[in-house]
Amino acid sequence: MADEALEALDAAVARVVQADDLPGARAPSYRLTLDLGPRGQRTATLSLPNVTKEELIGRQVVCVLSGEEALVLAARSHSRGAVLIRPDEDVEDGSPIA
Repeated sequence: MADEALEALDAAVARVVQADDLPGARAPSYRLTLDLGPRGQRTATLSLPNVTKEELIGRQVVCVLSGEEALVLAARSHSRGAVLIRPDEDVEDGSPIA
């Protein structure tokens, strides 16, 4: 049952290939271009004040896909704020989350 619920989310690993400032946002925010390997590219917005766009480029992240956009997942820590969820080791871009 839990496996079916996770598969329904369409979550995958993506690599950040571009990070641009998102003007007009209240907190430092970026528009990300994510590479999902054979699944193509998607865009996402991300507001993480403790991460620079230079640190994001090339990093793998876990995201939930919805049409042409993606939602990059983070854990909310009381001591560290938002922390990106990512694989411990590099995997193929577009790998499904199981």
